[in-house]
Amino acid sequence: MNVLGNVFILLGSVLTMVGGIGAVRFPDVYSRMHAAAKGPTLGLVLVAIGAAVDIHTSLAICALILVVVLQLLSAPLGAHAITRATHRHGRRDRGVDLDDIDDLARDRPD
Repeated sequence: MNVLGNVFILLGSVLTMVGGIGAVRFPDVYSRMHAAAKGPTLGLVLVAIGAAVDIHTSLAICALILVVVLQLLSAPLGAHAITRATHRHGRRDRGVDLDDIDDLARDRPD
């Protein structure tokens, strides 16, 4: 079981690293927020699964479940809030090609 736990921890670490690289390398805010929310969230879930496989105590597994649930609740909401604030501010980065219909235009202070 130790090898399986280490594999999950390694995969989670790699996904978190890829998310961090994407947050630095992607050209616009929307792509960066996608990379910053999805990769590390899945990476933390895999690290928590690997730690649960390695530890085998019920208290640690309950704590890891709580960490995963809080991460799954907070990361997408935080990314959405930052992206919405960026959109409301009217910031345009290179490479942004929005559709003709802007559903959030009524919320932007002009």
